[in-house]
Amino acid sequence: MKKRIFVLIFLLMISSLTGEARVVAAISAMKGNVHIHSASERKYESAYKGQMIRGGDWIKTDLNVFVAIIFLDGSNVKIHSETEMEINSSRVTAKELNTQLYIADGQAWSQVSKQKYGEFQIKTPTAIASVKGTEFNVDFDDLEESTTLTVIEGEVLFGNDLSTVLAGAMEGATATKDEAPEKYKVEPKDLPQWQNDTDPSWGFKLTPSQIGKHPVNQSVKVSIQVINTKTKETDNKYKNEVQVNTDSELFFISKDGSSWSNTINMVLKDGRGTVHIKGGDEGKSSIVVSAENSESKKLSFEFYISKTQKKTLNEKLSRIAEKKGYSDVSQFIAGKSLKSTAVTLGDANITEVLQKVDTGEFEIVTIKQVENSDGTISLVLDIKPRSKVNK
Repeated sequence: MKKRIFVLIFLLMISSLTGEARVVAAISAMKGNVHIHSASERKYESAYKGQMIRGGDWIKTDLNVFVAIIFLDGSNVKIHSETEMEINSSRVTAKELNTQLYIADGQAWSQVSKQKYGEFQIKTPTAIASVKGTEFNVDFDDLEESTTLTVIEGEVLFGNDLSTVLAGAMEGATATKDEAPEKYKVEPKDLPQWQNDTDPSWGFKLTPSQIGKHPVNQSVKVSIQVINTKTKETDNKYKNEVQVNTDSELFFISKDGSSWSNTINMVLKDGRGTVHIKGGDEGKSSIVVSAENSESKKLSFEFYISKTQKKTLNEKLSRIAEKKGYSDVSQFIAGKSLKSTAVTLGDANITEVLQKVDTGEFEIVTIKQVENSDGTISLVLDIKPRSKVNK
């Protein structure tokens, strides 16, 4: 029986791989298009309800956007609009955490579970608030470089390099970079109320025209239906704009199936709309639909390369190998069937990579053949952009 090529791998770049940070919290509610990025990434992406948060993640909210997160120890944090915050946390015991939030700008309300060994801190550029279990609000004004603490219940140790104060229930304090904290009494009318009005009015129901796995480069329609979050019924009077984003550079969306990108904005009519999606590579990818005063919704897809597409890729690789001087590889490929493909490093479409190798924009560094225990063979290609020679 003829051996088959098991994996066609393209290594487009060399990068160090680090262990994935642990999950410390999850998004429990959101209102509007919330953005998040991991410690290893700089680009913010749209978040969704239920998304896991890992140590080192950053969350950002724009105008009229709010998000609530719940930690593994039961502590709740609501993040105000126009806030940017880093989240770090680690286990101390099975039910307790050491949590540190850093507010670069904006404010957050926290209801911290009482802990014996754990600790909860909120840092800003001008102060640190430390608690063992309480309800409080921290507001950092980047323009004024001022941090304001409001304690609703419990006690908070609040200070900077100059001094520290212990603020109790119905007390507040303010600190700047050059001034020590000043404690004062808080009147009931001055307590923050924004945390009580962060529930979204709408959500989304996403329904693909086809279920199951989808061939790459084949368009699939997805219907979007607005749901009233209070009544759980469809809302056919909704006529606002929504944003649809993909979580991969090789996953595309379109309003009409003619022009493709990774993000689109569209106005829903009568609470309904349709988008087209298309995967450029094997594997799983997702879209996130979000809008103002709405709860974002995520829908995942899995793509595969069809038998016809695999045959075409196999023939194209064989021809390119022959053209580039790898006649032994070309002969090796001939008569064998391609089982699956993968890009292990770099965001790229396999078809596009082969095309760029064919035109000389990319070059083959090495080709390795690996015998697998099941009788199949992995063909591993290390490919990189061709260097420009200075004349």
